[in-house]
Order: sequence, then C-alpha cells, then structure tokens
Amino acid sequence: IAITPKLCADLIAQRGADPDRVIVAHDGIRESRFVDAPDGLTARRALGWDDAAFIVGFVGRLQMIGMDKGVGTLVEASAQVDGAHLALVGGPDDMAEQYRQMWIKLGKPEAQFLYVGHVPPHAVPQYLRAFDVCAMPHPRTTQFAYYTSPLKLFEYMASHSAVVASDLPAWADVVTDGETALLVPPSDVGALADAIQKLKDDPTLRQHLADNAYQSVMADYTWSARAEAILQHIQSA
Repeated sequence: IAITPKLCADLIAQRGADPDRVIVAHDGIRESRFVDAPDGLTARRALGWDDAAFIVGFVGRLQMIGMDKGVGTLVEASAQVDGAHLALVGGPDDMAEQYRQMWIKLGKPEAQFLYVGHVPPHAVPQYLRAFDVCAMPHPRTTQFAYYTSPLKLFEYMASHSAVVASDLPAWADVVTDGETALLVPPSDVGALADAIQKLKDDPTLRQHLADNAYQSVMADYTWSARAEAILQHIQSA
C-alpha cells in the first residue's frame, strides 16, 4: 500500500495491515518546472514588484472545500511586521477582497497588499521565486493535521524561498523546524508574526532554510523519486 501522510499509514497498521507492506508516499513536484525558474530579482522585475520589498506570499485557493486555510491569520501576522508586503496568488476574488479590506483596516498601505488572482500552472514558480517567504498558515483541523500532503509545501520547498508553516503532524516527517522551514503553532498570530520578523531580520537564515529545503525536495519529493521509492518498496516486499 502506498499512502500519505504518515499518520494514515499508522492508522492502517493499527487496523491490522502489515507495516512492512505500507509505504508513506507524499505528494511532490515535477523537477523540470523549477530547475530553470528565474532568480528572485529577475522574477520580481518581470512581475513589476519592488526589488527591495520584503514579500511574504501564499499561493493557492484561499479555501479548500469550504475550509479556511489560515490566510486571515497570515494577514494579521504579516501586518505586524513593519514594511512587509503580502502577496496572494489564487482566489476566489471575493475572498481576496475581504483580506485586502482586513489589511487596510489593520493600518497597512494598500500598495503593500499584492493580489494577483489565478495564474496558469507554468507561472507559479516565477511567483514563488519572487517571494522572500512562502507561507502555509493552515489551522489545526482533522483534515489538515492528519490527512493532507499539500502540493503547496513541496512547490514552496522547490522555489528556493524560505518556508514558514504551521506545525502539523501531516508534514512533520517532511520539514524540520530551523533546518528546512520555520514551524509555528497553528492559528497563533503572534508566533507567526515573530517567525516572519525573524526571517525578515536574518537573510542568512532565509538562505539556509531555502537551500536545505530545495536539496530535500529535489532528492526525495520529485514525482520520479516518489515512483522509484514505491517500486523499490514493491520489489522488496
């Protein structure tokens, strides 16, 4: 059985499956989409974004089958970081407008709220490269904590930008706090703001996290690496 994430595999084992016949196979990325992605400065200039801005970004639908992904928490946290810009790439438009109004009510300049809307898949790496920080502010729900292996995480890791994410069991075996990402308690605005501020103040840390995450995803979380791991597991079984 190939299953993701790890906690699903544990559940199957608890119900009597032979653990040796189960492999955790997370989602991943197509390597070719990212190896030729532009550097951050080139990406920003192509998008018309400020070279010197500190940009925290989120890519994807702002909800999943009606479930909040914590973007409101990200808006509040980013607003606490002086000079931070917040970029949302996705939709729907009406929800993005609610977040824009929230940003303005928090006293932040409208020009520092960068809403892009939906973009074609081939454009996603360019936007990710233009971010200083890629954010996954998911709340702790049963779905996100136990049954999700988001493509977003692996594309963030492949972007060569730093990742900040909620500390949830579903991806605890993928990223390590302080090594490949900064992990924060879910729905904790203050902790998320502190992590973003830390990344803003420490470019060396951002580069450290980005480099480690990139190496990890390219080694273990490409679709080809996933397929090879599954095949090897089948052969060994």
